[in-house]
Amino acid sequence: MKRQAYAQAMVRPVAPEMLERLQVKERFECWNRDELEPMLQMYAEDATFDVSRVFTDVAPIRGHGDMLLYWRELRETWGGGLRSDPLDVLEVGNGQLVLGVRLWGKGTRSGVEIDQRFAFLYTIDARGKISRAQLFPDLHAALAATESSAAQRA
Repeated sequence: MKRQAYAQAMVRPVAPEMLERLQVKERFECWNRDELEPMLQMYAEDATFDVSRVFTDVAPIRGHGDMLLYWRELRETWGGGLRSDPLDVLEVGNGQLVLGVRLWGKGTRSGVEIDQRFAFLYTIDARGKISRAQLFPDLHAALAATESSAAQRA
C-alpha cells in the first residue's frame, strides 16, 4: 500500500514547458490530418515505438523510418478515419510521462468501428525528445509499469 501511495504522490500534471516542447496536442492533430512526418518531431531519431503489450503481433519498432512505415500501414488499414486524441498527460518522475489517448475510427474494408482508450508511457531523453514509447491497454497499466520500474531501481 505504501508503494502505491508513493507512486500516486509522484504523479502530477506535466509542466507547461514540457507540453510546449513536445507539442502533444499539435502533433496528434497532425496525425489526425494524416500528416505523419510532423508527428515524428516528438521522437528521437533512434526512438523505440513499442505497441506489443496491446497489439501482440507487432514487434517493437526502432527509428523514424520504421515508425513512419508502421504508421502509414495503420492509416491504410483504417483509411483516413483513424483518429488518436490525447487525453490526460501525467508526469510520473524519472523522465517519464504517461499519456492517455482515445483511438477511434472505422476499418477501410471491414467497416469495423473502434473507440478505445489506451495509454502511452513515454521516456524523455535529455534533449526533451521521446526516446521510448510503450503502449498499454489503459492508464492504470501504464502507471503500474512505472511503479514496477521504480521498485526495481530501489
